Amino acid sequence: MGLMAVMVLARAATAGNVTTTRGDIALANLDLLIARPIPADAATDELWLMRARFLADYAALERGAAFADADATDVPALLRRARARAAIHRFSDALTDLDTARRLGAGDALLFRIRAPIRIAQGAADDVIPALEAAAVREPGFASASALATAYAGARRYPEADREFQAALDALDTTSPFPYAWLCFARGTMWAEQAGDPARGVPHLRRALDYLPGFVAARLHLAEIDARRGAAADAAEGLAGIAASGDPEVLALLGQLHAAADPARGAREIAAARTRFEELLARQPLAFADHAAEFYLGPGADPERAWVLANANYAERQTPRAREILERARRVRQR
Repeated sequence: MGLMAVMVLARAATAGNVTTTRGDIALANLDLLIARPIPADAATDELWLMRARFLADYAALERGAAFADADATDVPALLRRARARAAIHRFSDALTDLDTARRLGAGDALLFRIRAPIRIAQGAADDVIPALEAAAVREPGFASASALATAYAGARRYPEADREFQAALDALDTTSPFPYAWLCFARGTMWAEQAGDPARGVPHLRRALDYLPGFVAARLHLAEIDARRGAAADAAEGLAGIAASGDPEVLALLGQLHAAADPARGAREIAAARTRFEELLARQPLAFADHAAEFYLGPGADPERAWVLANANYAERQTPRAREILERARRVRQR
């Protein structure tokens, strides 16, 4: 039986109103696709990046972004390199590649599809919203609705973003759990983190886990919400299944949760988080600057390190969150 047949037959229990491939089987299928004996290309890069996105697999991030420093002299190579650079938050470099590709004849529509999420990530959602709105009218569907939802969220237009997230979910027609899980996660973090409404965000985060139980970032965000409301036991339980991921944010939160009852264990976990952050920063500094800055403002307790990282992060993207981290770092450093 071929791989695609396996993917079609291996259905999960219904998550929400949609029956998708069971999460563990979908991840196994993803690994089979990655392992195909074919030359690496942009599609393979995206498979590695999917693994990194859902499993906090930073070795996969390295593989997916390996083309970021390759030579690129034609349009396909420049577009591949731009995507790789964007994945590790080298947004300015990615935009330079797109400008070069345009001079070599790349079409504006194709370039915009790559440029728009980069500009949103840089904090310039308002610049691309009019064109995304036009695209949603011209070509309604999952791609245009999800792009517009992300832009509205970046512009803090939360009700409009929520409407487009739902439109994107409604337009999906696939048994793969990955796009459903990602949309639910993005919708949940928008409400819980950006809009400051955890009660509205939590159901979407839980729905993301219905689709993909191994989704590390969704479990982490739910644990953070539990920790903030004082439910330390619930937070620790939520992290138990992903502690082995080696994600430094998971290690840091575990350390904070354990610090009161077992100070030695908490200190070990926070030290492990510090070591892991520094390993990741040494390889891809911009990809981890924001989260590492927050760590050093908190349990990592190194205001000078936080200040350097917050500045590097803000230089690359002027989002509300980047500004807030920079301001926190300035205040803590001046104490």
